[in-house]
Amino acid sequence: MAFAVKNYLEDLETLVNMESFSTFPEGTARVAEWLRKRLDQAGWRTELIPVGESVGPCLKAVWGNPDHYDVILLGHMDTVFPVGTVQERPFSLEGDHYKGPGSADMKCGDLFMIYLAEALSSEKVQGSVCLLFNPDEEIGSRYSRPVIEREAKKADHALIMESARPNGDLVNQRKGICKYTLTFTGIASHAGVNPDKGASAINEFIRWGKKIIGLGNPEAGTTVNIGLVQGGTAPNVVAAQCRCVIDVRITQIAEGERIDRTIRAMEAQTFDSRVKVQVEGKIARPPMVPTPKTLEFCRMAENIGKAEGVQFHWQAAGGGSDGNFTSALGVPTLDGLGPVGGNGHAVTEYGVISSLEPRFRFLKSLVEAILKKQKQKEEV
Repeated sequence: MAFAVKNYLEDLETLVNMESFSTFPEGTARVAEWLRKRLDQAGWRTELIPVGESVGPCLKAVWGNPDHYDVILLGHMDTVFPVGTVQERPFSLEGDHYKGPGSADMKCGDLFMIYLAEALSSEKVQGSVCLLFNPDEEIGSRYSRPVIEREAKKADHALIMESARPNGDLVNQRKGICKYTLTFTGIASHAGVNPDKGASAINEFIRWGKKIIGLGNPEAGTTVNIGLVQGGTAPNVVAAQCRCVIDVRITQIAEGERIDRTIRAMEAQTFDSRVKVQVEGKIARPPMVPTPKTLEFCRMAENIGKAEGVQFHWQAAGGGSDGNFTSALGVPTLDGLGPVGGNGHAVTEYGVISSLEPRFRFLKSLVEAILKKQKQKEEV
């Protein structure tokens, strides 16, 4: 079954022009229905899985054994762009690039999954494959994570269909993410008349901030960023409220646990006992760390890439993906199996048209090799 770039771009235009902001459930549901229709027509068993009223459903499609997958492929249907963005800058073509909100991150990868499903179906390939699309990856997969982990536990391999890096590289390692929101509640008073009767929430935050910044550990790859601070009402008022949001990136789960313990201990004993602090948050995504089985999977992908004329290296990424979840379960996971693209989350987001055919051919050959390998193991 030949890969038709023209047809693919027409389908991609349809998908990109469907608004699917993470918390616009009608939009992600519309995308899910479009994908489901194609998969149903290809003979796959599909299921829409509700994961909450705030987001659209997950879409699962299975070929073969529904209880055990030779490989699971994951993609997300949501984008970071609010409703109205498509009207401002819809899908477009410019030279060797396709553009539009979510075109590279990652509706192009979702569409690769559809074309792969249709190819496997038309060729009646033997084996078991699961395709899982989720509606909330851009907000941490907070609603779909149980579904992702449940289905990934059935799989021997995982492929994450995010775009390949701009230079064509794939990803086999990602930092984990911890996010915390701290709310400080003090006592308001006049800063000039009776400051002693107040208890400043902002002052408490400043004391916390110094200690939180010190939790970073560059040698271990741990970074801590206080990215948002809000508080106070006026210069002459001792602040009764302050709020901050912290982003932590880790390469080792032990580092995340260390920081979590420290913040919980600080919550129990504030610097000023009159100020109350509420901590919300946790380790949102465990780090994606390549295991020996993952590295073996990498070598397999490299050999297939050479055979298909697709060259790449491996990168460690600071951002997270759903591959963090599959990897943490011990499933050998490779990321970046979509077309080449870049500038995700920006108005300059793009994908590379000339990468479509070779990257799809590589993906299809890799999946077929996985299925062949699993069949040989069963026959031994």
